[in-house]
Amino acid sequence: MLKITRAALIKRFIFVTFILTLQLTAGPAGAGEYISEDIKRSGRQKNWVILPYIFSSDSMGLTAGAVAIFNGYIQPQMNIVASTFVGEEFDVNVQAEQEVKQERAAGAMIAVDSYQSFFSERMFITAMGAYGYYPNQRLYLDGGNESTRDLESTDPNSSTPFKSQGYNNWFDIDFRYVLPWGESTQQILPIIQLSRGIPVNRADIGGGRPFSTGQTIFGSKLFYSKWSAEKLKEAPSINTNGIRFYLDHDNTDYPSNPSRGYSFKGQFSADLGIGNSTQSWNSLEFDYAHYIELLNFSWTRQNVLAFNAWTAYSPSWRTDQELVEGGILEKHQTPMWEGARLGGWNRMRAYDNNRFSDKAAVYGTMEYRLIPSLNPMKDQSWSPFAIDWFQTVLFVEAGRVAESYDLSILLSDMKYDVGFSLRALAAKMPVRFEYAYGSEGSSMWVMLNQPF
Repeated sequence: MLKITRAALIKRFIFVTFILTLQLTAGPAGAGEYISEDIKRSGRQKNWVILPYIFSSDSMGLTAGAVAIFNGYIQPQMNIVASTFVGEEFDVNVQAEQEVKQERAAGAMIAVDSYQSFFSERMFITAMGAYGYYPNQRLYLDGGNESTRDLESTDPNSSTPFKSQGYNNWFDIDFRYVLPWGESTQQILPIIQLSRGIPVNRADIGGGRPFSTGQTIFGSKLFYSKWSAEKLKEAPSINTNGIRFYLDHDNTDYPSNPSRGYSFKGQFSADLGIGNSTQSWNSLEFDYAHYIELLNFSWTRQNVLAFNAWTAYSPSWRTDQELVEGGILEKHQTPMWEGARLGGWNRMRAYDNNRFSDKAAVYGTMEYRLIPSLNPMKDQSWSPFAIDWFQTVLFVEAGRVAESYDLSILLSDMKYDVGFSLRALAAKMPVRFEYAYGSEGSSMWVMLNQPF
């Protein structure tokens, strides 16, 4: 993923190859398990590509790397991705600012997505891991609704972020079991036939009765992550490991880019406080998305209104107790990248990643998605992957975090942003470039998959 602030755009020229860090996440939120086939490219169902990329960001400096993507190999529904990157050297203060050293960002990730297990034909396994060092992190350990982005703020009522170098390493293994309900009663993996990225065999699919139509998945995920900040003696690292359980129901015509129907997902996550875990915590999340297909204009292939609502709550979080006396963490609070958090490439896109976090959160968005008939990349035989369509998107978002799940608080003094996006279906995966503007300025993102 890539975040580019307005200041960074002014400071240096940024070149990004067409697909920057393809497949850095394993599937869009709410996506089901399926096989997609292009009826006009029967000999190109398998895709692979190795691409270099280069970008600039505040936390990493000028960074270069490469990503390798393999779609449809080993098994037709599988994706395999590997990427590595290294950044330029620049001065950073280390060891409580007692000396200055030259350091650079560096890291790697690998993902194996949707492997159909040998012990159950309905079980699919996704494993992902990443290792990275970032010399200039901006960290919102106290990301309440009244917190500020300004590192130099003197407002006594607003907490300020920390700036430090450190590591962000994580590993997940996800087990998804396709229940024998609805569309997957007889055929486990639906085959979605595409004509230039638009499904042609799904006219009667999408928006039916829950569980008796659509696809339902029960999943469990084991997770581990470690974050460290070398300059913060109060919190040198946060370690978390645990398990998630979720129920995911998709009742759309095409999970990668729905034009009608709905999907929802409920999830419970818990760190039991074992091993090297910093402390135990738990959280609940619920996500709902709805899609309405509009009539086409003479020059469009698809018009869709897409809505998404999400909420989260951490029952364990004790806002009245500290983990360590005089410390910066409260008892049983979720890490800033877990639970009730907002900001980043999926929710509140004008704000920094994990900008806001607290005990409770609500969020809502509306997108207008349009696929024009014009596609200058159509039938380019030299390309190693098909680019089936381009999509333009306008969106508006609203959200808030709070210390309790009180709707009178959560629905007041909300954060807002607006933005636009240019997206493409490349190698059967949506890739998006987005610009969003909110009360703290603007942000740009390059990312894989629809946000919902």
